Amino acid sequence: MITRSIHILPWVVALALAVACLSLYAKLHQSRDALRLCEMESRDLREQLDVANLAPLLSIQREIQPRLSEFELRRLQRKGLSNPVYDLIQDLADRSDLIPAEAFFGGSMHIITGETYVLTDKWVLAGFEDGHVRGNLWLEYDVDQAGHISWRVLGWYMN
Repeated sequence: MITRSIHILPWVVALALAVACLSLYAKLHQSRDALRLCEMESRDLREQLDVANLAPLLSIQREIQPRLSEFELRRLQRKGLSNPVYDLIQDLADRSDLIPAEAFFGGSMHIITGETYVLTDKWVLAGFEDGHVRGNLWLEYDVDQAGHISWRVLGWYMN
């Protein structure tokens, strides 16, 4: 009987070790999932904090945006633009052909209307991106008597 116990003992120890290893593996797997969740939540909180820290700067930036003078607005309205700033930005939004930069990773370049500023009755600064890279265009525009807008790129750069 003692010899039988001696032969069974290694199997019992091996089984106990296997159970302990499986238990540790399960706990490690749970810990890894919990760590990934914490990292995602931490990233979200950092992004929210960044936005919260930028909010005062953005409100100040909105207050100092360039505006067309009353004279410039009336002149563009006489040329057929009912809401000159809006009309210019919307026309430019449809003109991705003006962006001289190539898109990356299968994206397509487009004008970012929220980052487009009508500086004067001749110039516009417009942001553009493809989802991977960003840049800015400095453009000159002209409005003919029929309200048709023509554009010319004066300069550009990638951020």
